[in-house]
Amino acid sequence: MAGGTIFKKTIDSSYQNGSDNCLIIEPNYAYQVPFTFGSDWEEITLGMFVSYVATGASNENVGLDTSWHYAGGTTVETYNYIGLVKSSAENKLPTEANQSGYLGMRADKMYLVNSTTDYFNKLLSTSIVGTSTNAGKCEFLATNQSTILESKEFDETNGNVNILGLKDTSSNYGDSEGTTKYMSYWQFNYKVLNKGQSNQLIRVTAAFGVRDGASPSANSNDIGFNYHDDPSLDNLKNFINGVKLTHKYDGAANMHGADTTTGFVWNDGANAYTLPDSLFYYNAFQNERPRIHSWAVKKIS
Repeated sequence: MAGGTIFKKTIDSSYQNGSDNCLIIEPNYAYQVPFTFGSDWEEITLGMFVSYVATGASNENVGLDTSWHYAGGTTVETYNYIGLVKSSAENKLPTEANQSGYLGMRADKMYLVNSTTDYFNKLLSTSIVGTSTNAGKCEFLATNQSTILESKEFDETNGNVNILGLKDTSSNYGDSEGTTKYMSYWQFNYKVLNKGQSNQLIRVTAAFGVRDGASPSANSNDIGFNYHDDPSLDNLKNFINGVKLTHKYDGAANMHGADTTTGFVWNDGANAYTLPDSLFYYNAFQNERPRIHSWAVKKIS
């Protein structure tokens, strides 16, 4: 079985000549792409347009039911991973032996529902939320080989990404089957602190993942981050450069962002680790597949 499919989807003709090429990642396959600048960076911003669809050879544009969607979460390969890795001769999943370094999300389920409530339609981690439906939390990990260097909660008010993947008949808002409002925007900023030193850290901030129509009191201007239908590279650049992102969530107590002196551990106590140099996206869901409509990373310094 192929690990992924490049699928052409008909969309609103006002965008990209009416078509959208997107990568669909099959269950238990990873998508890893090195950056052109490798590990030579101090600050980068990653932006992605993403949606989810069901599995199957002929249903690339079939959305998901309103329900829990599980990947497992008891072993390494039953978690989803979305973030940055350090390339090596032998590529492994995060926390496996010989895996050279990962900094990003870890989640094993999602709760999809026709609602604009912030804690629904998120990637979740069983180890944090259990079976609760009102806690939109997953993990953000820094790892080296089999060691978890640091783990933080990544929740609905602190940037956790939105999942857009419902069937058209199951949603009054956006859905992955439509020609409009069929994808979400995700953004992460990574900044190295104390580069090359024994106390090297990487600070992570994220765009606030609020569903269109919701109005969280501290982030009301962030409405519109999701339910998008222009996957063009120009539009993606506008988001990454902040043209349309009037507010970007900048951290809290359970993530490293508000305090500019803290970040995720990226050292062994005596030496700095080489910085990540690749995008990494692993799909552990057995009946659900992510579609990456477009992505880009911008080197700021």
